[in-house]
Amino acid sequence: MTGGTYLVPRESTLYQEFVRLYRAAQRVRPTGIDRWNGDLYATPEDTLGGFDPASGAISLSTERVLRHLTGAVSLTERRGQAQALATVLHEATHGGMPTDAPNEPNAVRSPHSLGLMEGVAEVRTFADFDVFTEGAGYPGLVLTEPQYPGAFTATDDLLDQVSGPRKTSKALLAEAVRGPGAMHFDQFADAVVKNRLHDIVPARPEDQQAVRAALISTMTHAYWPTIHHRPADAGHSLAGEVRQHLDAKVDQIRHHYSPGQTQPFPAESPNQFAVQAAQPPAQNEAPKAIPEAAANAGTSTAPEMRFLTGLSPAAGATRKAPSLGQGQKGAGSNHRGPTTERERD
Repeated sequence: MTGGTYLVPRESTLYQEFVRLYRAAQRVRPTGIDRWNGDLYATPEDTLGGFDPASGAISLSTERVLRHLTGAVSLTERRGQAQALATVLHEATHGGMPTDAPNEPNAVRSPHSLGLMEGVAEVRTFADFDVFTEGAGYPGLVLTEPQYPGAFTATDDLLDQVSGPRKTSKALLAEAVRGPGAMHFDQFADAVVKNRLHDIVPARPEDQQAVRAALISTMTHAYWPTIHHRPADAGHSLAGEVRQHLDAKVDQIRHHYSPGQTQPFPAESPNQFAVQAAQPPAQNEAPKAIPEAAANAGTSTAPEMRFLTGLSPAAGATRKAPSLGQGQKGAGSNHRGPTTERERD
């Protein structure tokens, strides 16, 4: 199984084993969505694998993943097999999650969501690995390290920051895995509202949305688009800076909603395309300039999210190729490999 990328025959034992594992991963945490189109590509490249959000195909490394999908626990390569099973679980997470939310004002339709999507997939992989492997017939394997330490650490730390009794980290992870990926920051902001601001922010939808938008602006750190290329200490740094800005914003929101205040907290929604589209026609005739603060927070005015078109990876570009937009391409194949890839140094 060397040479170029090729389509794994559906009647093959290898394909059937992958399907069995993919379905087992879905059963661990059902989302009701499956974007995988049934095509499985074997690739000789060094990346572990990837899900192509445009075509729905999955590609997996022949050497690092597919050869370990034997149906039984390896006696000699348990670490490599654990990594391979983690890759299946990771890609099943992407396959079960819608990505874009073009009509949602608080959708972050920019590369900032890529890092958080990758982090959510990694945290989910660690959370569900034991249940998944036990149920799939690979008991006793141990997953020792995340494939994307920066994304994993940043997301895990952020989960701890925003979770609490009214929206626990377990509940937030379950919500995030269902997606859409562009709404991850809004889901995390909702946890802050529920756990830290429930006693002060009015229940009116306009107040709730505005406050979440303000909180999102504190979480869209400049590291997010490339955090899956970075080490764990970068993830800690990202989360630490977010904590400072988030705490300050919570204080500002509390101060704003002093007794007698009836106006929503002033904030720019990150998805100005949805905001403008929702305006009455008379107000929508002349395009509005995008506020600088919103632009810095990952604002989009485009009807399509760029990282769904192949211009940027949907999650997890290889760390060896930090340039966005380069998917896997197998030699001798016309298949435009997936734009989401996994790799270890």
